[in-house]
Amino acid sequence: MVAGENEKPELIIGLVGPAGVRLGDISKVLIEYLKLFGYSAENIRVSKLLENYHGYDKSKNGSGEVERIFYCQEVSLDFRRKLEDGAAPSLAAVAEIRKRRVALTGNPERSCHSHAFILDQLKHPSEVELMRKIYGPAFMLLAGHAPKTNRISSLAKRLAHDDSTKRSEAFYIGKAGEIIEIDDNQVDDPDFGQNTRDTYPLADYFIDLTNEGGEHAVRRFIDLLFGNPFDTPYPHEFAMHQAWSASLRSADFNRQVGAVIVKEEKTKSSLQGDLTIVATGMNEVPFRGGGLYWRDTSPDARDQCLDGKGDNRPNAIKMSVLEELLERIKKIGWLNKDKSEKPSKDLANELVSSLKRTQFMNISEFSRPVHAEMAALIDSARRGVAVQGLCMYVSTFPCHNCAKHIIAAGLRKVIYLEPYPKSKAQELYSEEITSKEWSGQINQDMVEFIAYTGIAPRQYQRLFSMENRGKKRGISKNKWEETKSSLLPLYIMENVSASYLLNERQELARLQETVYKWDKKSLCPD
Repeated sequence: MVAGENEKPELIIGLVGPAGVRLGDISKVLIEYLKLFGYSAENIRVSKLLENYHGYDKSKNGSGEVERIFYCQEVSLDFRRKLEDGAAPSLAAVAEIRKRRVALTGNPERSCHSHAFILDQLKHPSEVELMRKIYGPAFMLLAGHAPKTNRISSLAKRLAHDDSTKRSEAFYIGKAGEIIEIDDNQVDDPDFGQNTRDTYPLADYFIDLTNEGGEHAVRRFIDLLFGNPFDTPYPHEFAMHQAWSASLRSADFNRQVGAVIVKEEKTKSSLQGDLTIVATGMNEVPFRGGGLYWRDTSPDARDQCLDGKGDNRPNAIKMSVLEELLERIKKIGWLNKDKSEKPSKDLANELVSSLKRTQFMNISEFSRPVHAEMAALIDSARRGVAVQGLCMYVSTFPCHNCAKHIIAAGLRKVIYLEPYPKSKAQELYSEEITSKEWSGQINQDMVEFIAYTGIAPRQYQRLFSMENRGKKRGISKNKWEETKSSLLPLYIMENVSASYLLNERQELARLQETVYKWDKKSLCPD
């Protein structure tokens, strides 16, 4: 479908990436490449908007980049706390979008046709949730990826370059590591702190920025967004989509995980590689006789059915273990008189809320579902399929228990979509597994763990379906380049602004002028 210049919908493109990733590279490519589709674009630095927070003190910003970044992290946390909203910086970005509409159209309620706003960058899952709630398919999230070793090195150089005091290299490397840890997950306040770790997996496209391929990846995403009918999935995108689809069979309340084991081949006589899925798994409760529970199994003994009857066996076992520990602690006299006179069961019930998010409460030893990775290995074993030398695609980084089975099974490579910080795989099996994430280089004799890059499974159908591409849009292969400037982005209705302009007003009602400086009267007029 083609459109006139004034009919093209406004686009909101968010960026996310761990500290040290060069997200500015993505912005530059977006601004230049969108011009071929008749779009102008501009960048909004979300961290810059923090200066409008009433708690912002310019004098504390420091003279160098080290102090500036630490202060930005502190202020963003304070802003979220003050507003009691993890999405507070995104609310500020929405107000800024309306402000820039005034500059472009003269009216905050008039959508900027053929224009894109690039939000650099989002740091909390609530921010992504808010953007999707307001803008629907007009919002896309791009994630930039680079190994941690590269990011520390890059950030340390940047800190040193902008510091007039010129301290030691070790100082900048240490500060870069601290910044990255806070950015990844601000553990002292999980509700309102920085949380790039959980924001990153929500992206629509994952881009490797360690080499020059990043520019091609950004261009490819835009081509697909505007319906390039001549681009189809890479084998690794197909495999990850299959793993993600398998995860949707799981009824696990905590996390749905899917995995596939694939055989990747490329013979001398073949001009391309081939990929065959040989086994599939998801995290679900095992069923007698082999396999896992399905929806129509009766009686249904999956966790959600037992929980509904007050039967939470894993929790009951954890509480029993906690009671046992407290009983031992009482016997050796480590508790005061008041505590030691209480039954261990009562003490455990008092203590359990304080143990939330600790390694003890997060231990998966007593969970009933088979993990997706092990379910895939069992699936192959039940059917007599050898997996030695094959690869696994999994929607979440394997836990340490699954990692040891992956190693023992002889798999040579694991590609994962979402990080899993609870996993102790690296600490326990550093002699067996390798990843650029940890060391910046690969040991070919070990099992390689690789972060996924490419189209997110959640966007697979939207971007690869031929329903609104190809002949239905009147595009022939030799005319793709010359028709770019007249195309509309896929699945974004021409009148979509009518709904999201109203959504903006409704959500901005939470952005109090006593907390954040913005002209509510002119940007949200009555």
